[in-house]
Amino acid sequence: MIRLGTLRLHSNLVLAPMAGVTDYPFRQLAREMGCGLTFTEMVSAEGLLRKGEAFLKMVEGEHPVSIQLFGSKPEVLAEAAAKAEAMGADAIDLNMGCPAKKVVKTGAGVDLMRFPEKVEGILIAMRKKVTCPLTVKIRSGWDEKQINAVEISKLAEDCGLDAVTVHPRTRAQGFGGRADWSVIAAVKRAVRIPVIGNGDVNTSSLVQKMIEETGCDGVMIGRGALGNPWIFSDKPSWPLEKGTAIPLEERKRMIGHHILLIQNYYEERSLTPQIRKHLYWHTKGLPNCATFHSKLSCLKGKEKLLQAFYSYFESIQRKEPCQSSAPEEDRSVTGWGEKGL
Repeated sequence: MIRLGTLRLHSNLVLAPMAGVTDYPFRQLAREMGCGLTFTEMVSAEGLLRKGEAFLKMVEGEHPVSIQLFGSKPEVLAEAAAKAEAMGADAIDLNMGCPAKKVVKTGAGVDLMRFPEKVEGILIAMRKKVTCPLTVKIRSGWDEKQINAVEISKLAEDCGLDAVTVHPRTRAQGFGGRADWSVIAAVKRAVRIPVIGNGDVNTSSLVQKMIEETGCDGVMIGRGALGNPWIFSDKPSWPLEKGTAIPLEERKRMIGHHILLIQNYYEERSLTPQIRKHLYWHTKGLPNCATFHSKLSCLKGKEKLLQAFYSYFESIQRKEPCQSSAPEEDRSVTGWGEKGL
């Protein structure tokens, strides 16, 4: 259990915001598997104010969900936060971790970490405008000479925020190298509000390892959830550890369910790219997946993709009826960062 202000989560595992990934169907799948809190894809504060109604579908009827905002102007972020809360968001998250050039050049994302006084003004303005839980996601700092995650976390606590999520890579690292979990531990020692750790977690054992090594209150999972919703489950029948296989029939059922969620959400013209990319992730590591993925890239239309999906599973189930690959326990892989790590 973890509490973010007035919001009590039934699980301390949360889904990271991932651009182009954490849409409504993906978040629904994560919630069904036990995820305590889902985050929307990163949303521009100015865009939300200009086209607010277009974003309403993002969270309509969904609970609990946090809308992650990015921007650099205190007044704009504050108004956007208020609008997001009015739209039904259970929590608001400020993005201070995105290293993308197009975001950083506007003074948003991780660029904010270079200017603590500016951050203070933004957080105070946002806190005054919303009553729902207000959180922030940060990185270690700008580069190895400017590691200030502890300073920013203390500032967030002083401004009345309800939690901080720490991705322990610098902006200079991008999504490469290894996440330095000691930064999460340092933040946890420095503040009283909940600390959520993020980075290099793709199995249940790594979730537990992060908690034990850092003392963090919760774990945010991004890339590790791609094609792997079982990582959020606390059911003993699905302990997705290294060397443990999800039966092919269960994997096939889950993929079919995810595709159905996608079909119920998107218009017909958007189905093909959405289904294709998730079929890639759901089948990664399975027998003959390279051949299947190559075939997917050439197919157009929902029907052809579904036909290929069922044919593929029929072929591998005939050869290996009880076998399936499990994700490697690997902390060295490149992640999705704000696109999701």
